[in-house]
Amino acid sequence: MDNQKKYTTWYVLRTYNRQELKISEYLSELGKEHFIPMTYVERKGRDGKVKRVLTPVVHNMIFLRKDGSQKQMLDMLEGCTVPLSVLRKENSTECYEIPENQMTEFRSLCDPSFEGTHFMTHEEAEAKPGKEVRIVHGPFAGMTGKLHRVKNSFFFIKTLAGLGVMMRISRWYCEVIE
Repeated sequence: MDNQKKYTTWYVLRTYNRQELKISEYLSELGKEHFIPMTYVERKGRDGKVKRVLTPVVHNMIFLRKDGSQKQMLDMLEGCTVPLSVLRKENSTECYEIPENQMTEFRSLCDPSFEGTHFMTHEEAEAKPGKEVRIVHGPFAGMTGKLHRVKNSFFFIKTLAGLGVMMRISRWYCEVIE
């Protein structure tokens, strides 16, 4: 079982019109493991009080753990009443697959309890200058990404499937990858 889990991959699902939570319900009913990057936002309730509410970081995006063949997974998704599509490799019918180790890193960076995490598009993340680094200390040791400097602060940037995650980090926790 551990070997099988080690080589698991994930699909990226896209939906329309902010339907990711309905698809999440569908996948939960089927017992399928999935992930929606979430963050806390402050919203004013009807009573006028401000509340912290969990909301998707990027609407219309869901990550689904692959637990069968591509055909089995696509057949299962056809049963969903909410329109969705699976991200495909460029100029191919093959589904874009994210390796388990990359997904584990990404999920840990998307923990909504971390303060100061910023989310952006892949293009925005790529446009930020910085060097490729590996984190060598702390809870994210072993992760690779880009170290970006803004004035006297340093930020670690990781991108995956069109989404960038940026969080503050000490530059002393990183080593440059040559």
